[in-house]
Amino acid sequence: MTNEEYSGMLECSDTTLSYRSGAGDWTIPISSIRLIAEYTNSDGPWIDDYFFVFLTAPEGGWHEASFYAKGREAALCALEKKFGTQLECGLCGSTEYRTRILWPAELRDQALMDVIPPKKQNLWQRLTDSGARDIVLSDAARQAFTR
Repeated sequence: MTNEEYSGMLECSDTTLSYRSGAGDWTIPISSIRLIAEYTNSDGPWIDDYFFVFLTAPEGGWHEASFYAKGREAALCALEKKFGTQLECGLCGSTEYRTRILWPAELRDQALMDVIPPKKQNLWQRLTDSGARDIVLSDAARQAFTR
């Protein structure tokens, strides 16, 4: 599998943003984007661990693209012109789970998602805990849909 097949291809036209990869494809109208964010996890270096998120709705509007996608720079530059702001990546050195809103500007640098702490566990539950946590949109991210 080539890098393009795995990490995908991100393209921005006059009216749409598209992502194609072996994991799935999507196309959304640029006018429907309400929030742009980035997040990292600890899955690297052998698989992608850095992603962009383009939210069009608080529920079911999650459109994700690999940071390593071909065409990333051109697509981000086109979006900067459309939105009239810089979309500066800020998580490039992260090797752990982190999130950050890039746009809208008034929400920049705030968390995209919040991790819900686990409920109190007994000893057996702690020993067998997989480490998975529930993750929800942050209050800051939800503000993008109320403005």
